[in-house]
Amino acid sequence: MLKEKLWKLILRHWNKFKIWWLIFAIIAMIVAVRTYINYTTIQDAIRNVENSIENWEQEIAYTNQFLKKYLDSDYADYFLAHKNNILFDWEYIIRFESPKENENNKEEVKDDNLIETPQESRRHFIKSKINNW
Repeated sequence: MLKEKLWKLILRHWNKFKIWWLIFAIIAMIVAVRTYINYTTIQDAIRNVENSIENWEQEIAYTNQFLKKYLDSDYADYFLAHKNNILFDWEYIIRFESPKENENNKEEVKDDNLIETPQESRRHFIKSKINNW
């Protein structure tokens, strides 16, 4: 009896039932998409943290196994000075510059074959095709 009443109610309000079902489905899809986006964001954050931890571990291993031996040696001052861009008395910075051209000696060369405008380009193209015939 209850089952029959429920079916009658559903059949009588079938359009309203479809609309509410559609709204529920849309809300469920939005929740599912947001949940998936949050899940992928959390996974990316975990991967980033793992990568940064691995980079720090590699840097610490490099410092302990390689750099520490040099810093404990007699050349520590030399290495630290060069790391901080400090030059010793016997070191120099060499700077190369290209020679500057004098404006007086500069000669402008006008070439007849130089194409400067699209019209000249068209004329040149047409002349070359006519000359090749």
